[in-house]
Amino acid sequence: MPTIHDVAKRAGVSPVTVSRVINNAGNVSAATREKVELAIEELGYVPSVMARSLRSKRTRTLALIVSDVTNPFWTTVARGLEDTARSRDYSVFLYNTDENPLKQRRCLEVVVAQQVDGVIIAPYDSDAQNLAQLRQRNIPTVIIDRRIEGWDVDSVRGDSLSGAKALIQHLISLGHQCIAMISGPAKTSTAEDRVAGYCMALAEARIPLDTRLIRRGEYRTLSGEELTLRLLDEGLNPTAIFAANQFIALGVINAVEKRGLRIPQDIALVCFDDLPDVSRLFPFLTVVVQPAYDMGVHAAQLLLSRLDSEVSLQPRHVVLPTRLIVRHSCGSRLQGSDHPPFSLPLPKEAWAEVSIMVKPLSPAEQRDCSGSITGLAISVPNKRRGGLSDYDRSDVNRLLKVLQHQEADRVPHLEFWVTSKSVYEYVLERELKYDPVDARVGRQSITPKDHVEFAMRLGMDAVTCDFSWRPDNPDDLEPLPSLADQLGYLERYLRAAQGTGVGVVASFTSFFDNAMLAVGNPSHMSHDGRPLLERVMDILLNHQEKVMRVVCDRFADDLALVMVSDDVAHRAGLMIHPDVFMEIFPQRMKRLIAPAKAHGKLVVLHTAGRMDNVLPILHDIGFDAVHPIEPESNDIFSIRKEWAGRMALVGNIPTGLLTHGGKEEIEEKVREYCVNLASNGGYVLGSSNGIGEGIPPQNFVAMTQAVHKYGRYGSLGKEA
Repeated sequence: MPTIHDVAKRAGVSPVTVSRVINNAGNVSAATREKVELAIEELGYVPSVMARSLRSKRTRTLALIVSDVTNPFWTTVARGLEDTARSRDYSVFLYNTDENPLKQRRCLEVVVAQQVDGVIIAPYDSDAQNLAQLRQRNIPTVIIDRRIEGWDVDSVRGDSLSGAKALIQHLISLGHQCIAMISGPAKTSTAEDRVAGYCMALAEARIPLDTRLIRRGEYRTLSGEELTLRLLDEGLNPTAIFAANQFIALGVINAVEKRGLRIPQDIALVCFDDLPDVSRLFPFLTVVVQPAYDMGVHAAQLLLSRLDSEVSLQPRHVVLPTRLIVRHSCGSRLQGSDHPPFSLPLPKEAWAEVSIMVKPLSPAEQRDCSGSITGLAISVPNKRRGGLSDYDRSDVNRLLKVLQHQEADRVPHLEFWVTSKSVYEYVLERELKYDPVDARVGRQSITPKDHVEFAMRLGMDAVTCDFSWRPDNPDDLEPLPSLADQLGYLERYLRAAQGTGVGVVASFTSFFDNAMLAVGNPSHMSHDGRPLLERVMDILLNHQEKVMRVVCDRFADDLALVMVSDDVAHRAGLMIHPDVFMEIFPQRMKRLIAPAKAHGKLVVLHTAGRMDNVLPILHDIGFDAVHPIEPESNDIFSIRKEWAGRMALVGNIPTGLLTHGGKEEIEEKVREYCVNLASNGGYVLGSSNGIGEGIPPQNFVAMTQAVHKYGRYGSLGKEA
C-alpha cells in the first residue's frame, strides 16, 4: 500500500507539502497541488483517517441527537445534515432520545466517549443544565428545532410562533371561533411556541381564550388520540382542531373517526409539519411546514464554521420561515364546491395546493407578546446592529431609501465589483497579502473583513457577496460549489459588516448568459440549438434557485438587497430574437428571484448592453433596479426621465473617464449626474463597468469624494 512518502517522491515534493494538499491548506500553489493530486491518483493513495485524526486531534465525526428518528421531519433534517457533512468529509452518528431525559443523558455520555468533533441536538426540554456534559467539555454544539435557557449557543429552528399563528388565522378566516389545540410536551419550546402562536391569533381576532381547549401531551399518535377523545367527550364541541405535529394529527383523525365524525365536514383539522409521503398520494392535511432539509444544512454549516474558525465566534441564532399549505382538512374546499370533497378518484382541481410563505413576526411584535400569553416566555434572539451614521459615512438605509425612489441625506455610491489590488491597497493604506480576483468568474475576491473596511473608509453603503456557478460546456459542468461553504462565506460578510452601517448584497449568477456561453453563444438561435440551451439553462436555474431560497430563508433580514448577474443584452439590444427571449427567459427569471421577492427584498439585475427595450421586460418580471447602465449603449438621462419612480438606475460613470481623465473632469461628471439624475431618489452613482487594475486609485477616490461633495440632497451640485 503506497504511503505519503511514496506520493511525495512521485510528485517531487516534501511529505509536508503532500499533507498540506490532503488537508486543503491554502499555502500551496495551483501547479504543486495539481502534481500532488496526480501522484495520489496514479498511486491510488488513500490517507489514513486514524493518522489524520491523531495529527489534527479531530475524529471528523459529528453527532445528531433527535427525539424520534421515525418522524419524517427528523429523517429529512438528518439528510440535510449528512449531505453537508459528507461534502466536507465528516461522518454523522444518529441518536434517538424518545423525549426521554435518561436516554438523552446516555446519548450524551456516548458521544462524549466517542470524542465527536461536534454535536447537533434537539433537547427534550429547555433547561441547559441537562446539556452540562457538552458545555463543561466545550464541545461545539448546535441546538436544532428547540430553544434552551441558560446557555447562549448556536441554534437553528423553524418559526413555530408565526407558523402556528398563521394556521389559526386561516381557521378564523373560515369562520371558526371554537378552536382546540392538541400540543406536545409542556417543557419543549416548540410546543410552547405553537401554543403561543395559537393564543396570539385568537387575541388579535378578539376571540376569548378558553384554556380548556388547550391539551398538552406527547408528540405521538397515541397521545393525540387520547387527548382528542377526552376533549370530545367533555362536550366542549370545538369546530376545529390544531395538532402541534403530524403524529398528533394522526391521533386526532383516529379519535374523530371513533366518535363517528368526519373531517372536515364535522370538524376541521390543521397541523404543524407534513407527512410528505402520504401527502403525495392523497393531499389531505392543511399544514404549516418547516424547511427540514435546510435546517440540517444550516446546522451543519454553523457547526463546521465553528470548527474551522481560528477565533471564538459569537453565538448565532437562525430562525427559518415556515410555509402554509392549504389542502382539504381545514374545510376551505367545502365552500362554493359542487363536488363532494372526498370522492375517489379526486378531480384534478382537488389536487391543487396553495403554498404561502409565513412572514416572521418582527422582534417588536414578539416582545409585545412575550410573557403576556398564558404565562409563556417567547425568546427573541438578539441581533447586533450598527447605529445610523452621518451622511459622509456608510449607511445601508441611505441606499435602500434611494432605490425606493426617496431622497436620503446624500446620493449613495456603490461599486459591485472592484478587482484592482492597487485600489484596495490605496484605500486600505496597507499591503494585501493576496491578489483579489474577479468574483464574477466564481473565484474568491477580497476577504469579507477587508471588503467591509474598504467600504467604510470610502463611505460606500454596501458590499457584494457572490454566489457564482458557471459551466465550461454543456457536457462538463463545473462541480457544484459546497452550499455550506457559500453560507459560511456570506456569514463572514455579515459578521464583518455588523455595527458598521455597511450593507451586504447577495449576488447570484443566473442562467441565460452562462448557458449561452456554454453552448457557444448562438446569437441567431436555431431550432436545433434551442433545446440544448434550455437544458443548460434549467440545470443552472435549478441550482441557483435552491441557493437563493436557502440564503433568503435564513439571511433575508440581514441582507441589504439581492442582485442577479445575467448579461441579456449587448450594445444593439437583446442577445437573441425578442420572441425567443420572451419564451425562454421571463418565467425562468421569475422563478429565480421568487425567494427574494417573497421576503420583500429589493432585486437588482446586472446586465450589459442597451436597455431601452429591455427595461419593460425587467420591470414586468419584478426587478427594482438595473446596473450598470453603460454610457456606450445608453442615454441615461432619457432613460431616467422615462423610468423615474418605477425603475432605479445604478452606475454610468464612464470607465474610460476614470482610466484616463483628470480629477477635475471626474468631479464635474459626478456633479452633472447628481444634478440631473438624483432628484427624488432612484439613482445610485457608480462606475459603468467595475473598478479594474487599469484605473488609477486616485481617480477612483476622486469619484467617491465628489459624491460626498456634490451629492447632498437639498443642495445637489453644490459643494457640501
